[in-house]
Amino acid sequence: MTKTNILKPLILLSGFLFLCALAHASNSLYYYSLAEVALNQGQYETADSLLEIAYRIDPSSKEVIVERLNVLYYLQNEERLISFAEDVLAEGIVLPEVYIMLADSYLATGDAKKAKETLTEGLQQIDDRGPLYLEFYRVALNEGNGTEAMQYLHRVESETNDPDLLYQIAMEYSHLQDSIMLEMTLQRILALDPNFSQAHIWLGDFYYNNKEFYKTIEELEYLLENSQEVTMISMRQLLLSYYFTQQFENVLGMSDYFPLELMDSVQKRMFLFAAYKAHKFPEALKYGQILLEEKEIMEPDRLQELYEMMAVSEIQLQNYEQANDYFGKISDERFLLPHLNIIPFIVNETGDVSLFHKLLDYAELNQADTLSCTLKALLAYNYAKSDSPDSCKKYISEIDLDRCINNYPLVLLSYAKLKTGTPPDSVYALLEMRPERNMTSAQWLGQYYADEEDIENAEYYFSQALEQDSTNLELYLNVAQFYNESGLFEQEIATLEQGVQLFPDNADLLNWLGYSLTEHDIRLEEAQIMLEKAVELAPDNIYIWDSLGWVYYKLGLYEEALNAMQVLIDTDVDDSVICYHLGLIYLENGMKEKAKELLQYSIDVNNNDEAVGKAKEILEQLQ
Repeated sequence: MTKTNILKPLILLSGFLFLCALAHASNSLYYYSLAEVALNQGQYETADSLLEIAYRIDPSSKEVIVERLNVLYYLQNEERLISFAEDVLAEGIVLPEVYIMLADSYLATGDAKKAKETLTEGLQQIDDRGPLYLEFYRVALNEGNGTEAMQYLHRVESETNDPDLLYQIAMEYSHLQDSIMLEMTLQRILALDPNFSQAHIWLGDFYYNNKEFYKTIEELEYLLENSQEVTMISMRQLLLSYYFTQQFENVLGMSDYFPLELMDSVQKRMFLFAAYKAHKFPEALKYGQILLEEKEIMEPDRLQELYEMMAVSEIQLQNYEQANDYFGKISDERFLLPHLNIIPFIVNETGDVSLFHKLLDYAELNQADTLSCTLKALLAYNYAKSDSPDSCKKYISEIDLDRCINNYPLVLLSYAKLKTGTPPDSVYALLEMRPERNMTSAQWLGQYYADEEDIENAEYYFSQALEQDSTNLELYLNVAQFYNESGLFEQEIATLEQGVQLFPDNADLLNWLGYSLTEHDIRLEEAQIMLEKAVELAPDNIYIWDSLGWVYYKLGLYEEALNAMQVLIDTDVDDSVICYHLGLIYLENGMKEKAKELLQYSIDVNNNDEAVGKAKEILEQLQ
């Protein structure tokens, strides 16, 4: 021991005594306060000396007695503690702490009999017996008498409503690994005092260890919202409970408690996965970039998963080049296979077919014939789209049709064959090989030629499709749409009329046919009847009400037109066509300012060029 260490307690004590001399030396509070200072500095012997003086001045001070007992306990001086406690009892001071600590010291010296005698005497002197029974429990446990010990523990638990004492009991149940009584006691504490932080911490820990994560969340969320005594262990348990219960938004909500610079790799992955699952893709990429800095020490499968999640995140943000780059970094093709539905989209956006070639090599190496067929069809399809007929024909020639067992490769191959000059009858036969034909081969070919703007062939195959599948409502709508986009009004009307004959109570068909007739100012009375029926069939469809109002307008029934538009007036409608119609109807009903307002709104909404152009013309005339 150095000279400084020898002098320090002496200097401290002399300083204390000097201060005491300046104060009223007969006041025990001064010695007690100075003892507290000594305790804070770890000077237990000094504190004991000061508390001894304080006790002599005021032997009835509970604070002084209890504090000196604690100091002697810290010093592990059983002899002095026993002597002091006996002196206190001889003075007639009755405190449960004295009996308990005296009994504990007797027990530490191996005198269990004296410990029990002390506690028995305490029971006769003290009304609140719970703490004494708890010490009886410890004595019995020390003696190896488990049955008697549990009797004392249960007695304390059943007789007390003191949350602090119950907490001590709960800790004993924890040491005994009695999970049922631990849970019940902690719940009882919280029923008595909902703000008892330590009970929430222990109960949360108990539920967490038992994998009852929803209950863990309930306890620790309360703690987080109502207490400052949240431990880092509890925070981690809450975070993991959110994660295990897939409450990913809540995981991300805890990012303020887990600074990025202090996170370990597991936590970074957890936040990455939570952001990914919560569709917070910019955040997912942020955590992913940080994790990539550790890729040299990352397990191979973890790295593949990381590239996979980052690629998908980039796709969601429409960053297709970056997505293609991340998918390209994946060396284990098994992580690419689940994304065969989106890889063609990336290839289409980037024009880079290297992912297809990579997967094709994998398929052929592993003799995965069905996968190989699909990938060759995808390559043929993409080369056909990019006007590379030679490459397209190469992969068409390599495809074994017996291995193409589902619709997807057959449809791709049909497209590729048509683009490279295969006669449509041959492609029709290929389409007939599809195991599932929810669309007829004729309709497929009709749609192909419609997309190619080959009206003659499209009309030919659509006519065949209507003959083959005459009860398909969607087919009538699709064919009518083709004729509408091709400017073939008569064929559009004829198709809709054919559909209405088969589906006379379909509001969509009635509305389309009625509105088309109205727009071309033909058969307006017929259109009125159709649209009135459509409104009855679908009274909540605002577009049908607009059609009805428009046919009334065309018939000169302006008041009826305004009444029909009332549903739209009461609704916030952002549609240039509807606003244009309503503007004209207001105008014919003598409501010029409302008309100008709706025409301007049609222009502002700006989602139909024709309606906006007409609205501008009328508005200029009204200025």
